[in-house]
Amino acid sequence: MSGIAVPQSAAAPVDEGLALAPERFHWGPLALCSACLFVEGYDGQFMGYVVPGIAADWHIAPGALGPALGAGLYGLMLGAFFVAPLADLYGRKRVVLGSVLAFGALTVATVSVHTIGALAILRFLTGLGLGGAMPNTIALTAEFSPAARRASAVTINFTSFSAGAAVGGFITAKLMPAYGWGSVFIFCGVLALALVPFLIFGLPESYRPLRITRASIPMRQLFRDGRTRVTMLFWFLFFMNLMELYFLTSWLPTTINSQGISVEWAVIATSLLQIGGVVGAFALGPLVDRYGPSVVLGGAFATAAVCVVLIGLAGSSVPVTLVAVGLCGIGTIGAQNCNNGVAAKFYPAAIRATGVGWALAVGRIGSIFGALIGGALLSIGIDNRTLFLVAAVPPLCAAIAYIAIGRQPELRGTRA
Repeated sequence: MSGIAVPQSAAAPVDEGLALAPERFHWGPLALCSACLFVEGYDGQFMGYVVPGIAADWHIAPGALGPALGAGLYGLMLGAFFVAPLADLYGRKRVVLGSVLAFGALTVATVSVHTIGALAILRFLTGLGLGGAMPNTIALTAEFSPAARRASAVTINFTSFSAGAAVGGFITAKLMPAYGWGSVFIFCGVLALALVPFLIFGLPESYRPLRITRASIPMRQLFRDGRTRVTMLFWFLFFMNLMELYFLTSWLPTTINSQGISVEWAVIATSLLQIGGVVGAFALGPLVDRYGPSVVLGGAFATAAVCVVLIGLAGSSVPVTLVAVGLCGIGTIGAQNCNNGVAAKFYPAAIRATGVGWALAVGRIGSIFGALIGGALLSIGIDNRTLFLVAAVPPLCAAIAYIAIGRQPELRGTRA
């Protein structure tokens, strides 16, 4: 392909992320990566929408489906840990194809189950596919984008995941009352399977040959050549921010409502969290490429920490709550989209899927803790001001982590 800088010698030490980066965007592959993320966002989030329908059909309490919801999250985590890194040995396209085909087929097959155990197993296996596909679509987005705009490209493209999750809610609202909860699974699964032919014929492999002989598994490469400190800091900030994000998405409506704000405004405020995330992705991504992540994202996370405290202090004030939640969305969801791009930019092509996958997997552990810790604190009767003061700690820790990362050569902005 045109626009690819090729090293003069295969033996010469090069930074694959720079030497093999295209000089322009390749819109076809980027569109396919965006489509994958859209379907993944839909599949990964719609279970919450169909729980009432499944519970009514099976004559069980909605809470009884908790294991099935949790199984999907565990599958996502393990898929990112163990399936995604296979791409650094066998190629990104193969793993993306296999993952999309797997989670599409398994989602369709879910309509045939009639027990909670069977549902949990299929959602776990579906999560493995989702966890394997997501880091590799991020890695491919990075590799089909110019090095100078790589972080913003990944950040903006990842908003397709949020769009898929949001659109899935509207689709479910139309399908489930008319055709039942199974129609939601069928529609999502068929959408994923319909994407497979386009991926086969339209998605190229990475520019760098990935099937290389390596003395150790790709995960160990994350701790070599001076990458140990930054890898550990990435894991720390992914864990902290996803813990914060899932605390907010799980408990924000409940806590805001308990402060004297109506349910309607509590739902609107929670929606602003997601809207702020999309706005943040488009605003922060180019700034990260221009000035580097240390200042931009460190500042975004610090701002989010202040806004989290402000939510607890706002009481029944709707305007203050809306502003604080919107800014918090920019500094958590928007910044998390940037985190994906920064990780993809930092790791060389040979271990990019592994680096992004393991960071996301560690972050998934944080997401589980976020929902659990929030519920535990509320169950012991902690007041909202103290609750949100505690909730400000994770984004503050993420800001400190970016300051500790500092000005890495791989992450320098174009203004450096």
